[in-house]
Amino acid sequence: MASDQLFFSFNSKYSILIISFFLVLLGIENVDAIVARFLMQFNTSPAGMTLFIVISIGYIFGQFFLLRFMNSSSNAIKARSKLILNLHKAVSIVQWVLVGNIILLIIQMVLFSSYTILSLVFVAYVSNFMTAGLLFVFALRFFSWYKSGNHSLGILLYALAFIILAVSEVFAGIGSGYLLWQKDYVITPASEVHFRSFPEGSLLDVFFSSYSYVDYSSFLLTLIASALLLYHYSKKTRTPKMIIIIALPILGYTATILDALNIYDTDTNVNLFYYYIFQSLASISGGILFAFSFWFISKRLPESPVKTFLRIAALGFILLYLSNHTDVNSATYPQYGINSLSLLPLASYFVLFGLYSSAMSLSQDITLRQHLRSIAKNDNNLLSSIGTAQMEREVNRAVGELKEVADEQEKELAEKTGIETPVPESEIEDYLKQVIEEVARTRKK
Repeated sequence: MASDQLFFSFNSKYSILIISFFLVLLGIENVDAIVARFLMQFNTSPAGMTLFIVISIGYIFGQFFLLRFMNSSSNAIKARSKLILNLHKAVSIVQWVLVGNIILLIIQMVLFSSYTILSLVFVAYVSNFMTAGLLFVFALRFFSWYKSGNHSLGILLYALAFIILAVSEVFAGIGSGYLLWQKDYVITPASEVHFRSFPEGSLLDVFFSSYSYVDYSSFLLTLIASALLLYHYSKKTRTPKMIIIIALPILGYTATILDALNIYDTDTNVNLFYYYIFQSLASISGGILFAFSFWFISKRLPESPVKTFLRIAALGFILLYLSNHTDVNSATYPQYGINSLSLLPLASYFVLFGLYSSAMSLSQDITLRQHLRSIAKNDNNLLSSIGTAQMEREVNRAVGELKEVADEQEKELAEKTGIETPVPESEIEDYLKQVIEEVARTRKK
């Protein structure tokens, strides 16, 4: 068990190597998926089919590794949270069902040189609707958390971002299903790649006409909420550097919607093929830059569950940007992009679990420290020594006493949530000195 936890962790070089190889495979698939209509001759050739099967096999093994990785990283929380335990089981079942769908697709192509449109409709519905369900569940939990007394702006922003993105995923699933049902029932290497549109003036037509703005609003809410979350864990990072780190994802994300914002006109550009490749790579870079923000802060934290949660969120953002910015609406042969889209529920779960656990830890961390401050203010021996030579001695005495209280409070909160939030003695001393300064200023006034 200990060896498994070591292998399935961010501290393992093998884990990083496997994850990196997995991401490269999905990156290649995403690029091919977005320019598939220009590569039909290659994709339908033996080389193209071999590449697709290799990517699919890599996806299956990569998903197995990610599920084991998540399982080993969330054991403590699953033992105390039925929500996380049930969601983990549901996501695992859905992911293996999606794997079965891909295997069935490959068998059809190998045996019959064709496949039915049902495989694409299935992944479009299951991936998008499952993701929407996860987003709704976590959004409701964040809203209830906010209403129960934790009036944190970051918690509220996350809840709003999840709701908007959940609605977006529902429409994406319905829209993909509608477009796919307009295709031929059986797809072969000779099938023509054509793109259907929604009925003019329909709800789907209106929604997808403004989809980029809806998606961007969810992105901005998530970005602001993440900035508030990371700011708490970035005390050693200077503010200008922190602002740059948080703002980086905007550059990558904006590059993916240049045509939607009328900044770059693709209708008249002869290099549309290269723009599509750029758009796919920009989408991936957006996730990488978002992940960098979380990874950068996590590196400045001591080994703790919070460090792991921030890194899970970081990996989740890369996976999410790989899977949520592709579709199977083109119904090409073979359908590059189906592996990435099949990963969408697990990618979303990585992000949601990482953010939820980090936010819960932050709330727990603040609650614990507020309790320590209240105890410190009631310590007459400590506060009465302000301005005397005995202050340092009293501070050291109080640190020892409060450390015992902090350990007891931390243990009690950890039993309820499964998250440990240790308070180092150095931080207790900092809080005591802050209390002393506050009392001193009050007395002067």
